[in-house]
Amino acid sequence: MKKVKKLLASVMVMMLGVTAIGCQSKDASGEATENWPTEAVTIICPWAVGGLADQVNRAMSEYGKELLGQPLLADNVLGSGGAVALTQYLQEKANSHKLIFGGEGSFAIAPLTSEVAYKFEDFIPVINVYSSTFVLSANPKTNVDSFKALEEYAKNNVIKVATNGTASSEAMQCAALLNEMGANYQVVPYDGANEALTAAVSGEVDFAVTHASLAREFVKSGDVNPVVAFDEKKLVDEVYNLDCVVDYGYDTWMTNVCAVFMRAGTDQVVVDKMYDVLNQILTNEKFLATADNIGVNIDIKNGEEVKAYIDSCMEKAEKYAKLVQ
Repeated sequence: MKKVKKLLASVMVMMLGVTAIGCQSKDASGEATENWPTEAVTIICPWAVGGLADQVNRAMSEYGKELLGQPLLADNVLGSGGAVALTQYLQEKANSHKLIFGGEGSFAIAPLTSEVAYKFEDFIPVINVYSSTFVLSANPKTNVDSFKALEEYAKNNVIKVATNGTASSEAMQCAALLNEMGANYQVVPYDGANEALTAAVSGEVDFAVTHASLAREFVKSGDVNPVVAFDEKKLVDEVYNLDCVVDYGYDTWMTNVCAVFMRAGTDQVVVDKMYDVLNQILTNEKFLATADNIGVNIDIKNGEEVKAYIDSCMEKAEKYAKLVQ
């Protein structure tokens, strides 16, 4: 009888052990995701080195080890305004240690302007990092320093404007605006908003659409003239006193966002962990001081809010696409 009791006890212990293991959240490789991350975490920036997103990404990486217990690395994969990196990211499995930046241009604009292999449903939004207003700037040699001057310039000239690729929200907004104006124009793609701005500063092209924060030092130095803000309200601060497209009867604007995404299928416990870590970084006083020096507007939104915004942009992008077809 004693032997039977010992045998039953052993069986019960084994069953409890199996049950406990079965209750753990597991990733595709069978490892418990409650211990995630088990290696360095990398956030991929699909845009140019030195650009706004890249600078923010590298600033964020300084705080990762303390909060994650693993290094937080910043990487860049360039090409086609972000489409190359987002397509390559499809190779990652759920609960990957790689995350990626994306925004309204990635998911609302790119699928309308080019063939992309990815879908919005392939990603889980984790947190929004910043939002930014785009501005159209001109090389001073054009003598264009206002929207009225742009309208005059367009009567006799082809407007060559540099943008971050062709599958970006800045490219779509600018093309839609110039199309509505009846202007002759050419969108010249570059790998990053900073490279597009540099092209206008150097005179390689006459105009560029880029982040207001990225252009501000060039505006202060007189290397470019701000022309108009792609927004529903005027852009007014210590550098800008700029009309917006809505002031002239155009609805061709979309606020740029930069959010962090993970692969679809990732366990919610992992998504929540990354949200908490990134939220702590984005509210860190030292990080905020760095962000202020960069000139970026940290704008924290949770995953549901990011999804709602991207969904709203898709409807607007459909309208833009019709304007440029």
